[in-house]
Amino acid sequence: MIKRVVIRLAIGLTLVIPVEVACRRQPVQEAEGSKPELIGTWEKINPAECSNIYPDVIEFSANGIYQTQSEATAVLQVWDSGTFEVDRLIVKISNAKDITKAYRFVISKEIVTFEDDQGCVFPYRRM
Repeated sequence: MIKRVVIRLAIGLTLVIPVEVACRRQPVQEAEGSKPELIGTWEKINPAECSNIYPDVIEFSANGIYQTQSEATAVLQVWDSGTFEVDRLIVKISNAKDITKAYRFVISKEIVTFEDDQGCVFPYRRM
């Protein structure tokens, strides 16, 4: 009887331990030194039609505040000025109306490419 309980316990542990270990794994982290760095000034390049609502230039400051510049004044800009917060490859941008939206982004060779929740992809070059 005890032998049977020990065998069942051993079988149960062999099934549970891999699941427990997998659940305790640390989140995937960026390679050393490759943490995305948005701080700085960026100018929109190759604008897609859907990106007209985003500014021509955006400046992200180390204090979590951003400012923008645009030549087009007839189009209401989604980003004007406000705060931002980066979490891995997601940036949450809050505008002057206190509306916060999340955007996926990737930085490669001094180009940051954003993607909004509508699938609009728009790149900016570091100035």
